[in-house]
Amino acid sequence: MPKFLEVPNPKEFGRLVKLYENEYKELDRIYLAAVEFFKGKGILTSSYYEAESILHPYLLKWGRMGRVLGYRGCKRIGEKLKEMEPQFAGFQQLTLSTIDLNSMSEKIEAIYNELLNAKWKSQKGRTKRVGPTATSKVLHILAPDLFMIWDRRIRNRYGFQDSGEEYLRFLAKMQNWLKRLSTTIETLQNNYGKSCTKIIDEYNWKRCWAENAKVECLK
Repeated sequence: MPKFLEVPNPKEFGRLVKLYENEYKELDRIYLAAVEFFKGKGILTSSYYEAESILHPYLLKWGRMGRVLGYRGCKRIGEKLKEMEPQFAGFQQLTLSTIDLNSMSEKIEAIYNELLNAKWKSQKGRTKRVGPTATSKVLHILAPDLFMIWDRRIRNRYGFQDSGEEYLRFLAKMQNWLKRLSTTIETLQNNYGKSCTKIIDEYNWKRCWAENAKVECLK
């Protein structure tokens, strides 16, 4: 097992989450607004314009996916989510702490791979796809207690590829962390008002990106 996938030391885990919160507290207002919107009304039952008003700041500003997605990419994601509406039924009620990933593996992989490979044409006529990082960010906002966010640096550092099968394996590793660090994570959730998956993501972000590192737009 790669060293970076060992269960983190609780004190170090809490320290890095605190660093994240101090650095990104204001920017995370965009994230929290998106969570509230999707929890209340939901992208699948909202109008296109309502969804667009949330997806753009969430993915392009908070998610730093501007170079990868642009406005056309956000539009395609909104359209694709509408197409996939039946496949998302029941996922908002699931949590990473209690889900049986083995029994849900086929559904999770199918949803991940379908969204991952949704395509559109850029202004320059290039064929583009949603990709693994944006896919995880969209799935997370639809079911924030279940789906984890990852990006290229996290995948590379932890030793994962970008397929649906690998995403499921990543969820299983993070589920193990959640169980082993339950007391620490619950305390941080109470302190910051975030889901358990977001708390782990904040650790992953600070762990896999050197502090004060230049943030790139990630495919």
